[in-house]
Amino acid sequence: MQDQRARRSQAAALLQMACLVHCLPTVHSFVGGGSRALWTPQYTGALLRPVSGPQRARIGGTICSAIAPQTGQKPSKVKGASRAHNQTESMNLSLKELKERTEAERQKNVIAVRARHLLVETEPLCDSLYEDIKKGAEFHIMAQAISACSVTREAGGDVGWIGVADDFLEDVVPHQVREAALKQKPGDVIKVSSTRGFHLVKIEDVMFDLSYTSKPQGRVQGRGLMPTPLKQLMAKEGADADAALTYAVESMGCAMNTADSERMAGQLMALGFKEASTPQEVTKADVVVVNTCSIRDHAEQKVYSFLGPYINRKKRGDNLAIVVAGCVAQQEGQAIITRFPEVDLVIGPQYANRLGDLLEEVMDGNQVVATEATHIMEDVTKPRRDSDLRAWVNIIYGCNERCTYCVVPTTRGTEQSRPRESVIREIEELARTGYREITLLGQNIDAYGRDLTPKQKFSDLLLAVGKVKGIERVRFVTSHPRYMSMGVIDAVASTPNMCEMFHLPVQAGDDEILRRMSRGYTVAKYLEIVDRIRTLLPDAAVTSDIIVGFPGETEEQFQNTLRLMETVKFDQVNTAAYSPRPNTPAAIYEEQVPDDVKSDRLQRINRLAADHALERNQRYLGREMEVLVEGRYVKDPRLVKGRNRQGRPVLFEGDIAELRGKLVPVLITEVKSFMLLGKATGEAT
Repeated sequence: MQDQRARRSQAAALLQMACLVHCLPTVHSFVGGGSRALWTPQYTGALLRPVSGPQRARIGGTICSAIAPQTGQKPSKVKGASRAHNQTESMNLSLKELKERTEAERQKNVIAVRARHLLVETEPLCDSLYEDIKKGAEFHIMAQAISACSVTREAGGDVGWIGVADDFLEDVVPHQVREAALKQKPGDVIKVSSTRGFHLVKIEDVMFDLSYTSKPQGRVQGRGLMPTPLKQLMAKEGADADAALTYAVESMGCAMNTADSERMAGQLMALGFKEASTPQEVTKADVVVVNTCSIRDHAEQKVYSFLGPYINRKKRGDNLAIVVAGCVAQQEGQAIITRFPEVDLVIGPQYANRLGDLLEEVMDGNQVVATEATHIMEDVTKPRRDSDLRAWVNIIYGCNERCTYCVVPTTRGTEQSRPRESVIREIEELARTGYREITLLGQNIDAYGRDLTPKQKFSDLLLAVGKVKGIERVRFVTSHPRYMSMGVIDAVASTPNMCEMFHLPVQAGDDEILRRMSRGYTVAKYLEIVDRIRTLLPDAAVTSDIIVGFPGETEEQFQNTLRLMETVKFDQVNTAAYSPRPNTPAAIYEEQVPDDVKSDRLQRINRLAADHALERNQRYLGREMEVLVEGRYVKDPRLVKGRNRQGRPVLFEGDIAELRGKLVPVLITEVKSFMLLGKATGEAT
């Protein structure tokens, strides 16, 4: 009993941690050359790293990202603020205008960056080292070897978190260097001159002040009840005092959403919450996160329907916090709370790793909407991953494409590549903890690095990832035919742990439809990529996405798509009938295709896709394949299920307790359209 109460108290304290840093009286002491260290009486013995300007704290190795001005007041928040920009207007902007507007929104809230620097005496040497960085040289190794800065050289140039007002760092990184650094993005490397010489500065992370709308929670509809603030929920006493606080994360949609859900779950676990692991526990969870997807038709109505049981719990007087996250949250924003006053927090995808910070405001009984454009910080907590064998690793967020049918640019924002070193560190940690397979994630993964300074290539990142020891398999999604380089195919062919699998959405097989979709390539260009894949990697799987019934699509144009499928013979095709999405140009195109025509075309294309999948699977028959065993086959407990390197599900008899997580040689004895069957033929490793 005492342990449960102690854990509850600890969870409440952790959730209040960011608040304590800037809301409670602090004691300032001057250490090490006049820098200030922040200390809070509530965390006696926790010495926080020296800070200056906007107060920043590190407690137990975690950066507290709730920021306060020098006065010790609460962080700024935009009272009654609208969304970053009207989504309909954003779709009418040019890409350059949209990027400029988004970057301006991001920059206005940046208050510090985490940086490394390298100091040399001459500009030609600085230029030469910059060229080495462009070619992939490791910044920290170069800094250790050549930097003239005696303060940071041994630490690989690590300066830590810096702000413009950090005058105590003047002898290390002068004001003009700090000022230039705060204008950059994570992963950027810039050249700056100062009174000390010539600096190369690498930005590893960006800290920003949260910008959100907050208002007191209103009365619950139907009951007239005032909801219990979360901090009272966490401190409940009596018969419920010993019950563990629980959370439930319900995830919809794509792999990006799955990865975001894992990050949010990780933060809740770090705050002391326990996952609701059974359907009964989910119905009683104290914090419920619904991570939404807006890619399909009627997505908003589906979300509202899904929220129903949790809304009803509040109407009955239950104490819980309801969080709506993801793309529908970004798309609808304040409208969700207007429709459902019972919802406590609405956050767009870019705030997935700031859930803990925003729950602070919910603790006080407020409703919060966070959908402003912002930099995505590196995670300060580990994701609660759904698997201990296979992991998602984000390498780029957002999308700069303007496909006329797609809502993603207005819900996930413009592109932001993660620093290569951050990606490699995450993968190395996964290898150390026993993961055998990773999937690199990006809405447009081939665009990785084009937003960085200097620009980087996705193919170079693949080669670097391939060198991480312990990771047996590497996959990546999603490629874009407009940007996929032959270098990516070459990197897969030359790197042993890269799986022979390419997900390359074509969307349509007619050039005019592709033009009206604003896809930026032709059928001939697409076939050129497929030919390169099949030439270098004859056994590779090529999968795709196709939309039927795009506005104005004629039967002849649809037949062109079928002809493309006959030419390529995809291993698998994800198909969908076109559905109008909010704030997209195609939604208002004339000549919308009737639903019955779309349905007929969808059935025909699905039949052809299944035929091709079966035909492609024939090449595995009688061959021995390496299968990574993931779990028991639920329909027949005698069988275990895994995947081959091409991503095809494989079933065979085996002991799951012995084989899970092992690579097993399996002889394929039977093939179906979307599954292979076989028997183990050798020793598992």
